[in-house]
Amino acid sequence: MIVLDDVTVWLPGRGTVVNDVTFSLDAGTVTCLVGRRGSGATMLLRLLAGQLPAGARVQGRALIDGTDVMDLGPDLLAETTQIIDTDLLTLADLPDSDSVEVGPWTRRPPGTWPLDVRAQLAASLVTPAVANTQGIILVDHPTSGLNNSQRDVLTTRLRELADRGATVLWADHDLDAVWAGADRIVEMSAGSVVSDSPAGSWVPQGLPLPIGRALASLAGHQDSAIPAGTLPTVFSGLPRPRHDHEHRTGPVMTVIDCHDLGLEGPDIVIHDRESLAIVRAEDLADATDLKAAHDPDAPVRPEPVASQLLHALPRPGRSLSSASLRPSQDLHKLAGTTELASRRQRDLSRGERAWLRVHDRLRSLDPLFLAHADHDLDPIERSQVSESLFDEPAGLRIVTTRDVEFLVRAVHRVIVIDGHRVIADRSPLALGLAPLTRVGALTGSQHHMTLGDVIDSLDLVEGRTS
Repeated sequence: MIVLDDVTVWLPGRGTVVNDVTFSLDAGTVTCLVGRRGSGATMLLRLLAGQLPAGARVQGRALIDGTDVMDLGPDLLAETTQIIDTDLLTLADLPDSDSVEVGPWTRRPPGTWPLDVRAQLAASLVTPAVANTQGIILVDHPTSGLNNSQRDVLTTRLRELADRGATVLWADHDLDAVWAGADRIVEMSAGSVVSDSPAGSWVPQGLPLPIGRALASLAGHQDSAIPAGTLPTVFSGLPRPRHDHEHRTGPVMTVIDCHDLGLEGPDIVIHDRESLAIVRAEDLADATDLKAAHDPDAPVRPEPVASQLLHALPRPGRSLSSASLRPSQDLHKLAGTTELASRRQRDLSRGERAWLRVHDRLRSLDPLFLAHADHDLDPIERSQVSESLFDEPAGLRIVTTRDVEFLVRAVHRVIVIDGHRVIADRSPLALGLAPLTRVGALTGSQHHMTLGDVIDSLDLVEGRTS
């Protein structure tokens, strides 16, 4: 059991990051912490894991099975508590993996791991065996960088851990995964708890509604499940999508021969001022009727393809990744606030680093490659970035992501690769919402509709249910 009693955490250079937090967690439950960047969720997990930064000061009591965390050393904490956090991963943490995609990375230094591989390696630590040794499982933003299928596997495993008696405390920005997978949702803002309720009745205070919750509310159902056949009725009353995906892009910049990218398929026409995504067919497995023949022995990652495409342009562009930030010059150039710009990079949280990766650079007239553009952004920031990419790209934007919702909101065109072949070049609105996706599973509906109709109608849904 976990008990937090008037807990306040202060960090040097940042001040109070957790403020008078009080709640308790029982064994056998899954509780999720949600909130904007800087809400304090990650610091609560770090406190319970004994992983607070140097110089941190704590007031109040954080108890694990009746013993104050501050009285437990790292060895004693490790006997009962496991934290799964991509920032804290080391080679020693990882199990052996025979995965063709991520297995080879386990033999390389952690600093070389791409964001999505790092997320998959962290998720691989969530296994039923964990509950046999550790009774408290702390998971920090595990879904960022995973595709829909991988997220569903992860949330199922977290539920299995709770069913085995573990106390699961999970922080995340994926509100749909949270709403579908948690028993309880604690929403935080500026270090304080602003909402604490069962997942099925959670009403966001400063965050958008999860898609499934919005649909359920519109259909008149407050529970997590919607009766079979309801979804087609719900959407028959919604208007057409608000976005005009006949976006007026700029002139043709160039035509790229697929063979120059190491791929097979038709030439790729590139326009200025368009946002273009390169994704793998397997990451769209539940959202498209494309017939992929993925070769598991020859996986091709979208990021190298996107980078090659960028360098094949007549006007060179810039690649934007988490490694591209420099502590002084770039932080002051990119930061939206003086407070963030004045801090050392090592003192920035993962969410702050993610925001700095994309903020303001989107205004550049140069072509940009944004690897995992949505990675670690909070729900409001994701919306801001997707709107900027879709509504007002200042130049060509090449995006990779594993998140289908962000894909539909952010880009005008999707190039789908399967192995070494380009198998589709189409509008993201052509992606289908299949029954196997989370919303389809919630509704029990066998009705096939475009995912774009769902995503682009949510503003109205949220307006009706707010």
